[in-house]
Amino acid sequence: MRDQRDDVVVDVAIVGGGPAGLALARALALQGVEPVVVAASTEWHATYGVWRDDVADCDLGSELDALVRGAWPTVRVVGQRQHLLQRPYVVFDNARLRDSLLAGLQVQRDTAVQAEHTTDTTSLRLHSGATITARLVIDATGSGDLLARRNPSGGAQTAYGLLLGATSEIGSANVVRSSGVESGVFTLMDWSTPPTFFYGAQFHDGRTLVEETSLYANPPRALDDLRARLAARLGVDATERADSVERVHIAMGGSMPARTTRVVGFGAAAGFVHPVTGYSVAASLRAATRVANEIAQQLSRGTTGADLSSAVWGAVWPKHLVRARGWHDMGLAVLGSLHPRLIGGFFDAFFELPQAQWSAYLRIDSEPAEVRAAMLGVFRRVDWVTRLALVAQPAALMRALGAR
Repeated sequence: MRDQRDDVVVDVAIVGGGPAGLALARALALQGVEPVVVAASTEWHATYGVWRDDVADCDLGSELDALVRGAWPTVRVVGQRQHLLQRPYVVFDNARLRDSLLAGLQVQRDTAVQAEHTTDTTSLRLHSGATITARLVIDATGSGDLLARRNPSGGAQTAYGLLLGATSEIGSANVVRSSGVESGVFTLMDWSTPPTFFYGAQFHDGRTLVEETSLYANPPRALDDLRARLAARLGVDATERADSVERVHIAMGGSMPARTTRVVGFGAAAGFVHPVTGYSVAASLRAATRVANEIAQQLSRGTTGADLSSAVWGAVWPKHLVRARGWHDMGLAVLGSLHPRLIGGFFDAFFELPQAQWSAYLRIDSEPAEVRAAMLGVFRRVDWVTRLALVAQPAALMRALGAR
């Protein structure tokens, strides 16, 4: 945890101490590159849920089962009817995942405020007044404060959630009755009361997560509204009796960052947030090894400056994944055009696809053809009213076809 001396040039400085930044730092260390992580804090308070098979092959420093606080063999989705999906889902134990990824890493507790470039290096000016000079700087802050961004949409996914203790006054049994939470089943989305949906599950220790989520809205749906909708669902506002409260705001719908900047983005800062679901952690964990390999190779070749950044951007967003992103963006556009009463039927059609198809759509690192196939499969399954709404987005189609 030592301070970085101003006269020392490090290979890589990673700004951000979330799952994305630490996963990339760990992957670099395994490649023999010693990164410096700059983060004011490495405490995480969000709920990170992922499909188990999406992260099963990631190098997390420990066995996956040792890093989760909940695992469910069945996932429940409710559109206009219920679907029980036999695809396991897990929620990370944040402290265990953080400690596993952090092992052996150098972290400087500070905040980066500015990046200044020379031909070969970048100097990070820190809030404390210190400076770190690096051959490559990675922005993994989530917000992308060090990156040049284009056209933020103003839209976001928002959610209001409560973690209720097993012995709370309202009790888990009441939550089960009112929300549909079932032991051994994770409710990923319940659209029975659009335009928002319910997300929740009971953990092995008896505590219950209940959350009301707005998939995407521009302007974002207010947290107070989501709190009220959750209270109506449960029959009581349990905020004051909850073990913890989760307030979620995930910016979505904007364009990808310019992939020509000297500071390279990673994770949510690089646009890894799935345009339709808002998920990004699994994508970051999966990409860490790919990006670390490219960084290590370029450093070993002596690549510097803009050439180094360009090569690493190419690993963060390979051309085929940029094309897939275009189709995902189209998916958000068409979903956002649907009347709330059609959304349930849309997700019925989506989760009636073969699992391999809908699973591929939910990953940002799937091939463009896989994403298109899932979208076409949904179109074939929905009713004619929904089809008319889906084809009323020619601009979105043109953007998808023109993705570079």
